[in-house]
Amino acid sequence: MRIAAAYAARVVALALLVAYPAAALDMSEGLWETTITASGETRSLGTHCYTKADIAEMELMLRGKSTPPEAACRYSGFTQAGNSVRYTMSCRYGDDVQESAVEAVYHGDSASGTIRTGGVSVTTTSRRLGSCTQSSFAP
Repeated sequence: MRIAAAYAARVVALALLVAYPAAALDMSEGLWETTITASGETRSLGTHCYTKADIAEMELMLRGKSTPPEAACRYSGFTQAGNSVRYTMSCRYGDDVQESAVEAVYHGDSASGTIRTGGVSVTTTSRRLGSCTQSSFAP
């Protein structure tokens, strides 16, 4: 089970790079900290600075309207109801493709979600720590 949880954690880490879709959602730009819980173990995925531009680009990606050529994951089936979103994430690791069902809810300065993949369910919790100016995703 540890191997499945480790694999799921890698998928979650990739998902979190784009898991904050949000021009229309109640998500504030700034420095965010994320933790994941899989198989009863909780760990931090660190912090990331999300600018308005990052959030707008991530929403386009989740809606399937923008995908960088180097992206390991593709997104489909995006739906939104209020501050809740659902979508399917398909990530390629070499010859293997892992498909995950993602659900997330945004509350301004916090977010929570569930990623289900390969029989493993991973929960995420994120919170805004404060302001920042330098995107964590800039080249």
